[in-house]
Amino acid sequence: MFVAAANASGGGTVTATAGGLTATASVAVTPPTPVTFGAGTYVVGADIPSGTYRTRVGASGCYWERLKGFGGTLSEIIANEFTNDLTVVTIKSTDRGFSSSRCATWTNDLSAVTSSPTGSFGAGALIVGVDIASGTWRSEGGSSCYWERLSGFGGELSEIVANGFGDAPAVVTIAASDRGFTSSRCGTWTKL
Repeated sequence: MFVAAANASGGGTVTATAGGLTATASVAVTPPTPVTFGAGTYVVGADIPSGTYRTRVGASGCYWERLKGFGGTLSEIIANEFTNDLTVVTIKSTDRGFSSSRCATWTNDLSAVTSSPTGSFGAGALIVGVDIASGTWRSEGGSSCYWERLSGFGGELSEIVANGFGDAPAVVTIAASDRGFTSSRCGTWTKL
């Protein structure tokens, strides 16, 4: 019989029993090192692995694009975004490349960027169930407030579950099945 148990500090014990004898040993478990990268053009699968990445802070004039080729033509852009806020992107294994400029450091560390999932938040792309809780939220409103409920972070139109635009305060119910929520120029969102 073989039993393994890990504790919160990343260590654990391994116990093996055979023929009436039991042996126990302590083992160290090292968490994986996050993947991080900055501005540039990368080959997916060679320079960076596919997966979901985020910036943990906003950056003025951040631009990114998922690519199906490196010829520089518009037809090679799968999806793109221009933002000044926190952003999240899923780079698929079928993408040839990923390019970004003026963005903060990209990381696959998807831990929360908010202090509490039910606390107030501002602009940017946030992960439902990690950064923010599902439920009904109200914004202060702002000039040209825009928001989106998302089924994914690939940047494709098909991933927009619902969206809204206006200058008045907005009220949005974010479903538990939503993968993300993004907003800009809406002020602070507060859970109702």
